[in-house]
Amino acid sequence: MLIAPVIPPQTPVHELIHAIRTAPRQVATPIDPGIVYSMCTIGTAGRIHDRAVLDALDWSSGTRLAIRCAYDGILLVHHTDLGTAHVTGAYFRIPFRQRRQAHLDIGDKVLLAAHPDQQQLAIYPPPMLNALFGNYLRSLES
Repeated sequence: MLIAPVIPPQTPVHELIHAIRTAPRQVATPIDPGIVYSMCTIGTAGRIHDRAVLDALDWSSGTRLAIRCAYDGILLVHHTDLGTAHVTGAYFRIPFRQRRQAHLDIGDKVLLAAHPDQQQLAIYPPPMLNALFGNYLRSLES
């Protein structure tokens, strides 16, 4: 019977590598698995083009949408037969008036939070993301 020698790690780097190789990777799960998150860049003429979100909401080409700006600058989109916007191909456009109300410009990155069960989409523009995460990010600097 042969017993394998037990050799301790020689340096802290070896300890780190060994810990990375053997430790199980933790995966963060969303609090509500019914919400689909995504990031998107506002395209020309206010296009929102994110296939994962549109597929999760089951919004196909021709789906009519109502878009409004909430008091805090979040854009709320929901499916309605009387909506003024509509899905064309794999995108829809945010009208100029709603983009101005939310301080949203072409090329801005936005956070999309889709609620497929409620057929609603929340669009968080950069000013709102700064309001939500700005203090936290500033605390990381010190």
